[in-house]
Amino acid sequence: MTRSIDVIFSPDLLPFACLQGKSVVVIDILRATTTITFAIANGATSIQPVLTPEQAFAIRQEQSGILIGGERHGKPVTGFNLGNSPSEYQRSVVFGKSIVITTTNGTRTMHACMSADWLFIGSFLNLGSLIRVLDQTNNHVAFVCSGREGQFCTEDALFAGACVNIFCQIDNEVCLTDSAKTAQLLFQANHQRVFESIRNSDHGRYLASIGLESDLEFCSLVDLVDVVPVMIGDCISLCDAF
Repeated sequence: MTRSIDVIFSPDLLPFACLQGKSVVVIDILRATTTITFAIANGATSIQPVLTPEQAFAIRQEQSGILIGGERHGKPVTGFNLGNSPSEYQRSVVFGKSIVITTTNGTRTMHACMSADWLFIGSFLNLGSLIRVLDQTNNHVAFVCSGREGQFCTEDALFAGACVNIFCQIDNEVCLTDSAKTAQLLFQANHQRVFESIRNSDHGRYLASIGLESDLEFCSLVDLVDVVPVMIGDCISLCDAF
C-alpha cells in the first residue's frame, strides 16, 4: 500500500475530508496538545477533552478527585484547578490523576476527529515517538491542525510539516497531498528557527502579550518525552498498543 499523508489546516475544513480508516493526529502546539502530552508523560491516567467549562465543572461535581484544567482565549478559567500551561502539569500534580480539559481550539478539534481509526495527540515534545507509532499503524495519515478560532496558524502547520518531512525520509514512496507538501515546505524553510517561528506567530505574540512567553519556549522543545497519547472513546491515555 502506498501511504498517503494529508494535512488539514483547520478543523473547519474537516467536512471536506474523510478520516475513516486513517491514523489522525490532532495538533494544537499552543498549547493543548503540548499540555496533554506532558501530562500523560507525568503519569496522568486519563484526560477527557470537553467542549465547555460548564461541562468540566459538571463532571468534577459528579466525580471526586479529578482535576479540571484549560483556558479560554489563553487565560485560565476561574474555578479550574489548572490552566493550559504545560509546565503546570508536573508529576507532583497530575500523577495518578484523571483530568478534564477544555480549550478554545484543541479540544474542539479532538471532538471533530472522532471518526478516525486511530486518534493521536501530537506536539514537538513527542515528535519522534509519534512518528514511530504512526509508522507502525500502516494506515494513511492525516494531521489536523486546530488553528486559531477556525483560521490557519503557523505553529500547527510547522509541526505538521516536521512530521511530513520525517515520513518522507523513512518512506520515499509516500504520497503527499498539496497541503502536506505546503506544510513540509514551511518546515524546511524554518527548521533551524522553530522557536522564533512560534514566537512570531499571531498566537505566539498574543500569549507573550499576556505574560506566557515561557510557554512558547516549552512548546518548542523537541523530543522531551517518549510517550504518545491516544484517544479511545472520550478519553485520552498512554498508547501502549505498539
